[in-house]
Amino acid sequence: MEAQGERLLQDLVKQEKNLVLKVEEAKAKAKQTVEKAQADAVRLVQEARAKAEAAAADTAKAAASEAEGIRQEVVKAAREAAEALEAKASANLDAATAAVLEKVLP
Repeated sequence: MEAQGERLLQDLVKQEKNLVLKVEEAKAKAKQTVEKAQADAVRLVQEARAKAEAAAADTAKAAASEAEGIRQEVVKAAREAAEALEAKASANLDAATAAVLEKVLP
């Protein structure tokens, strides 16, 4: 009976060692999984940041192009308005000169 108890005790010790080994393996695997997940998260954040920066650069470029187009339209409209005023002033110059001469030289 004592031999049987010794054998059972040895079996229990063996099973405990196996369980400890399995727990250590599970911990190592969990640590490896966490490290991989962290590395993947860092990579994904970097990729997302790069995409966001590229999108922001594209948006800024498009906005600058649109702003330049609007600026050119405003300058064109101002130039046309100035030319129209100049033409009107030129057309009225002869009449204004004649009116002044009539008043000065009766």
